[in-house]
Amino acid sequence: MEDTTMMEASQPLFEDLTFTIVPTSLTQDRVIEIAENIKASGGNVKPFDIDAGRIHELEQIGYIVSATNDFPDYYRALDLMIHVVKSAWVDDCIKVHKIKNPRTYSPDPALFMHDVVVCCADGIPEGDKEAIWGGVLAMGGQYGTQLSKLTTHLIALSMEDARCQMAAKKRLNLKIVLPHWFNDCLKVGWRVNERPYLLPDPEIMNVEAGPIPSAVTSAIHDATNPEPTGPPASPPPPHLAQPRAIKAFDGKKVMFGDDLKLNKSLKDVIASKIEAGGGSIATAVSKADVYVCNFREGDDYIKASQAGKEVGNLSWLYFMMAHDTWTNPMRRMMHYPRPPPPGIGKFKDYKISISSYTGEARVYLENLIKALGAEFTRTFKQDNTHLITAHRNSEKCEAAEEWGIEIVNHLWLEDSYAECKEMPRTNERYTYFPPRMNMGELLGAMEMNREAVKKAYFPTKRKQKDADARSNTTVAMSRSHTEGEAHTPLVDKTAKRTKSDVATPARGHLEGKENETPGTTGSRGAKDRALSKLHNVMEDVNKYQKEVKRKGGVIHGGRRRREDEVADKEKRQNRDSVGSKRSIDEVDGDETTEDESEVAQKSKKARKAHMAPIKHRMLVSGDKRWQGDGNQESKDKSRLREIGLYVVDDPKKVDILCAPKVVRTLKFVAALAEGPQLVNSEYLDYAIKHNKLPDAKTFPLDDRNFRKQHGIDLSDAITRAKQNKHRLLKDFTIFCTEKAKFDVYKDIVAANGGKCLKWDNRTTSVSASKRKIESQPKEVSQNLEEDEGDVLYLISEPLKTEVKLWTKFRELAKKHDMVPRIVSTEWLLNVAMAQRMHWKGEWELSEDTVGK
Repeated sequence: MEDTTMMEASQPLFEDLTFTIVPTSLTQDRVIEIAENIKASGGNVKPFDIDAGRIHELEQIGYIVSATNDFPDYYRALDLMIHVVKSAWVDDCIKVHKIKNPRTYSPDPALFMHDVVVCCADGIPEGDKEAIWGGVLAMGGQYGTQLSKLTTHLIALSMEDARCQMAAKKRLNLKIVLPHWFNDCLKVGWRVNERPYLLPDPEIMNVEAGPIPSAVTSAIHDATNPEPTGPPASPPPPHLAQPRAIKAFDGKKVMFGDDLKLNKSLKDVIASKIEAGGGSIATAVSKADVYVCNFREGDDYIKASQAGKEVGNLSWLYFMMAHDTWTNPMRRMMHYPRPPPPGIGKFKDYKISISSYTGEARVYLENLIKALGAEFTRTFKQDNTHLITAHRNSEKCEAAEEWGIEIVNHLWLEDSYAECKEMPRTNERYTYFPPRMNMGELLGAMEMNREAVKKAYFPTKRKQKDADARSNTTVAMSRSHTEGEAHTPLVDKTAKRTKSDVATPARGHLEGKENETPGTTGSRGAKDRALSKLHNVMEDVNKYQKEVKRKGGVIHGGRRRREDEVADKEKRQNRDSVGSKRSIDEVDGDETTEDESEVAQKSKKARKAHMAPIKHRMLVSGDKRWQGDGNQESKDKSRLREIGLYVVDDPKKVDILCAPKVVRTLKFVAALAEGPQLVNSEYLDYAIKHNKLPDAKTFPLDDRNFRKQHGIDLSDAITRAKQNKHRLLKDFTIFCTEKAKFDVYKDIVAANGGKCLKWDNRTTSVSASKRKIESQPKEVSQNLEEDEGDVLYLISEPLKTEVKLWTKFRELAKKHDMVPRIVSTEWLLNVAMAQRMHWKGEWELSEDTVGK
C-alpha cells in the first residue's frame, strides 16, 4: 500500500471545507481571528448576514462555528447534516493538525459533557472505567487513558492514587473528583457541580457539612413569566450593544394573535418598536414571518407552526426588544406559548408547593406550575400533592415525608412541560438529589422538545388527515401506532437520550481517530484498542447502562457495602411511615437565600456607592412575609443590605435572630448557640418602611408564653450561649435514629460543638469515652453541672419499630463503660434552647413507654 502520510500532512487542514461564523456571544476580534485561522488552513468562510440574521445558501456550508445553538438556522442545519461547533474546535484542530470529532465540541446543551476530558485513576475497577468512558463519550465528552495537560477531570477514590499524586506534583489544572460525581451526572441527566465531590476532602463524605449553598442561575433571566407585567423595555444604547449582535426584527413581519387581547395603546407601542427595528406588522398568517400568541391553539397558531414560522409569546417578543438579538422561542420554556386549559396530563388535579428556591427561580417555578395546569400554593399544607424542592435538607421536606406527600425535583416539571406530557415520577431522575448540591443550579437548562410539541399541537397535514380517518373507523385505529410517529429529536432532554444521541453524521474528513484525546500517549496497540472502543460507543453506553443497574452503580466496583443496602432499605421504610408526630413545632419558610459573596456581586457597580458596611447579620425564622413572593424578598433583602443589615441563612453567622414569636425550628434553635439578640418581626417592618436600622432593644421578642410552657427564660439562655461559645456539647457523641430526624438534629448538635451520628443498629468503630467536665472552661462548666459525664445518649422515637434499635445501643454503651440513655427529641430541644445541660425523667424512653 502506498504511504500517503507525507501527502496528507502537506494538504491544508480545511481544504474544500466551507465555514460560516455566527457572531452571537463572540467579540468582533474573536470572529476575525477565527476567520483568519480557517483561511490560513485552506478553508473558505462565507460571511454571516448581520442585517438578516440568517445564513444564506446554508446547503453549501460544511461547518457552522457558534458559541450557542440559539440562532435561527440551527435546527435546519441539523436537518441538512451540517456540523455546528464551538470556536475551540477550530483552535484544537489547527493545534494537532487533524480534524477532530465535531460532536465533542457541539453547543447543544443536551451533550452536557462536551467540555469534559476524563481520565480514571488506577484505583477505579476496569469495568467501571469502561462504563465511565462510554457514558462520557455518549454525552459529548472525551476520555484519555493517560493523564495529560488536556485532562479536565481525574476520577479517583483517594489522593493516595499515583495519578492523583502526579497531578498534584505537576500542578495540572484539573479537578480530582470521586466517581460519585459522574454517577450523579448520569442520574440527573445534566452536569452537576463538582464542588461536593472534590478530593481530598469531599463534602459528600462530611456528615457535619453546613447548609447546602444557594444556587444562582442566569438561564431563566427575563424568562420567568409567560405574561409580561409591563410594557416592553427598550434595547441598550448603541455604544453598549454587542458589536455584531443579530438584529431581531430587521425585515421581519410580525403578527399578533387574538388571544393576546392587547389594547390599542400597548399594541401601538409594540408595533412602533418593531418598526423601529426594521420590521413591520402583518395581519395574515400567510404573510407573516413571526406569530405571537398566548396559547398553543387556534387555526393561526397551527398554520404558522406547520409553515415553519417563528412562533413565540409576548415575553419572548419583549426579550428580543430588550436585547435587540434573536433567540429561539423554544430555547426558554416561558418564551413559548402555553398549553391551552386544562393544561398537560393530570396536572389539573395537583396542588404543588415549592421549597428552597428564591428570587427569579421561585417566580419561574410558580409560573411553570400554573402553565402545566396545576394549582400553586404559597403555603405548604397536608392537602398538597407534591413538593418541588432543590434539596432535601429543609423542614418542608420533613413535613412532606411525614404527611406522605411526593417530593420531586424541578426536572419533573421541566421535562413534563418540554415533552408535552406528564412524565412518570418513577424515573430516578426526578426523585434524586445529589448530596451537597442545590438543584437550582440546573434550573432553566431544559429546552422545549420540537417534535413533542409538533406531535401534540400541530401535526402535519398528512398526520392530521390520518388522525381524522382513524376517528371514523376502528380498523384505522389499529394502525395509529404505525403511522405518523414523531421522530426522536436530536436534542433529547431525558436521561434516556444516551441511546439516541450517540451517532454523529459523518462529513468531510471525519475519521475514527477523532475521539482520541490529544496528548494521550501509549503504544500503537493501545491506540488501536482505543480506536476500537471509540468506533463502538453504543456498546460502551450499553455497558454503562448495565453498570448503573448494579448495586452501587459505578461507585463501589459493582459490590456495595451491606450496611449501605440496609440504610437504603430503612430509608425506604421510613418514607412509608406517615403521620408521625413532629418534634419541630412548625414548617418554616424557605431556608435558602443567597450567600454573602453572591449578594455582594449583585448589581455591585450600581449599588457600591450606597452600600453600607455590614452592621448586623440577621437570621429570620417563622416569618411568612416573603412566602410565595420571591421578587419582594429579593427587593427587601437588597434594601436591608444597603442599610447594613445582611439577612443570612446560616445559623452560625448571626447576631440578630428575628421571629414573630418563639419557634422551635431548626434555624431558630441552632442560631441560639450564637447568643444573638432576639427581636420580633416588627423590627423588620420598621427597617423596611423607614429604610434605617432601629435599636433592637425597642423590638424585643416576647417569650412569656414559651417560658410558661417550657420553663426556659431565653434571656438567660442567651447569656449562657455567650459563655458557652458553641462548647455546650463539646466532647459529646450523640446518636440519633433516622425516624427521629437525624438530618435535623445533627445540625443542632453541631451548632453546640458536639458530634451527632446516625444510629441504624450497625456496629460502629466510634469510641464513646467519658467526659471530663473539669476540662471545660469555668464559664462553660457551670452550664454542665447536671452532666453526669458517663451518659451516652440516643435520640429516638417512642415507636415499636425503634425498640429493636435500642438493644445494640445499650451494648455499645456497656462496651465503653457508659450509661445508655434513650431520649426523645424534647431532651435536645430543651438543652439547646436553655443552653445548659439539665434533665427531666419525662424525656427518657423505654419499652414500657412505647405505645402509651
